Order: sequence, then C-alpha cells, then structure tokens
Amino acid sequence: MDRKRLEPMGVGGLLDRSFSVYRQHFTTFFLLALILFAPLLLLQEVLLNDVGSMPLLVSDDDSSSFEEFLQNRFIQSDEAMTDDIGKLLVYLLLWLPLSILLVYPQLQGATLLVTQAAVYGESISLKASLKQSFGRFWPMAGSTVVYMLIAIGIMLAFGVAIFLLSMLGIGIGSLFEFDDPNPVVIVIFAILAYLLFLVLMILVPGYFLLRWAFFLPVVLVERDGIGIGRSWRLTKGNFWRLVGLYLVLMVIYSIFSGGIQALLMGIFGISVLGQLLMVLFTCLLTPWMMIVYSLAYLDLKVRHDGTDVEALLQEQTEPAFTAPGAEDRP
Repeated sequence: MDRKRLEPMGVGGLLDRSFSVYRQHFTTFFLLALILFAPLLLLQEVLLNDVGSMPLLVSDDDSSSFEEFLQNRFIQSDEAMTDDIGKLLVYLLLWLPLSILLVYPQLQGATLLVTQAAVYGESISLKASLKQSFGRFWPMAGSTVVYMLIAIGIMLAFGVAIFLLSMLGIGIGSLFEFDDPNPVVIVIFAILAYLLFLVLMILVPGYFLLRWAFFLPVVLVERDGIGIGRSWRLTKGNFWRLVGLYLVLMVIYSIFSGGIQALLMGIFGISVLGQLLMVLFTCLLTPWMMIVYSLAYLDLKVRHDGTDVEALLQEQTEPAFTAPGAEDRP
C-alpha cells in the first residue's frame, strides 16, 4: 500500500481533518480513553466528592440556579478534599503522578500513533498502539518531568520579575507627590496595569511553553532523547498560527463541555449517574483534542522537513552532470 502524502494545513484544515480522523476510528480512540483515562477520572471523582452521600440517580439539591449549583459543587469538592487528609495525600502522591507520568503521556502517545496511521493510510490496532507507546514509557515520562520543571522555572522567574518591577514602580511613584490625585485616573491606570499583567502572564511564559509543547511526539515518533530542542525548531515561524489553533480549540471545547455539563447537572444534579455520564462524555471529548494536537505535530513536521526532503528527492532524481568530453578521456 502506497503511503499517502500529508500536505500542510491551516487551522480550519486541521480541525476538519481531526473530525474526519475521529469519525473513521471512533471505536479505537474511545476505547483508548476508557482504558487509560476513565479510571483516572473515576478516582478523581471519589477523591473530590463524597460519593457515599450522593443520590444514585437524581440529586435532590434545591439550588435555584445553575450558577449556585456549580458553586455548591466546587465548594463541596474543596471541603471534601481539605477535610480528609487521607484523600489529599492520595491525590498528591497517587493521582497527580499517575496523571502526569502515565495516563496523559501514554494516552497522547497512543492517540498520536493511531492518528499518524490514519493520516498516512496505514493501519494500526489498539493493542499495537498501546504497545508502541508503552515501549517509550521512560523517555516520555522523563521528558514530561523536564518540561514541567522548565515550566515551573519560567513561571517563577516571570513572577519574580513582575514583583521586582512592581516594587520599582511603587518606589518611583513614591518619589512624586500628588496633592489631589484623580480617582478616575487611578482606576483606569490600575485596570490597564492589570490587563498588561494578564497579557504578559499569558504571552511571555506561553511563548516558551508552546514552542516546547511538542516534545512528546518527538520523543515517541522520532525517538529523540528529550524533544525540547526539536520542538523548538518545529514551531519556528508557527507560533501565532498555533495560538490561533489553541484559542479555537478552547472555545469549541468550552462550548461542548459547558453545555453538556449544564445539561447533565440540570437533569441529574450531583448524583452518581450524573458523574458517570460526565466521565463518559470527557472520554468522548478528550481524544478529539489529542487528535488535533497530533495533527498539529504532523503538520509542523511536514512544514519543517518537507523542503529538505523534496530537495533531497530532486537531487536523487536529477541525472548526474557530466563534463563535455569526460567520457572520451582515458
């Protein structure tokens, strides 16, 4: 079977292709999420909620609005976590390591392998995708730890820089005396400063984290040791396109997730059945996001490596140049 060729795609093309790939291999993707992700979500529900006191089918909560319903849910979840030290320890020592080092990398890895096979017209079974992904377990887990440490370092450095600049601004401002400051000007200045802080908080750390975000496919597919450097090269010149893709992805996810959560809470409330249905819905939606991530990596790889590959193929197909009279020489 000839391998299909992948052409560079825009944001719309990536999203269209993601729906097509998901539809064609829905069973495989959904089973991957059920095998790897569903147990983690169920454990999270047990840790965050008092499952023993939940009604089985429909909640008898008398909240007058959906906002109050959500507020009660999150407050009760926080109380259930902080009041039970055992649950807190299980969350920190078991749930977080499992999710960061095992579930998310392996689910993304297996999803990437299935997506890659679908894009190039190949076939791969559920078992084979899991086997190949788990075959790179330690490199993927190690690179994830490195990425997280770098992310924490960037956030801390940015926080320290913002704090020092704030102190410097306060110090400079104290040198000037204002007899009658205009409160409107102060409010406007505070709002602008806050908005500037949010923009910098998103763009500055986000720039580096997004440029390095494709380390996982590099480690799995290209068998790079860490993948950070390769990810940086792949995303060169594509930052704003990836930002646009991320924003569109978050909007679509928020609409679907928020709508389904509101519907389930309106019908079942905080009940065991409602939480189980939310877990199933999350297992339906999460693979699609990982497919988009996988397609974005494959697209970046084609954009970055395509020119070099085409040049190499052209050199191989062109006949070698022979100088005039060279064949007649002894």
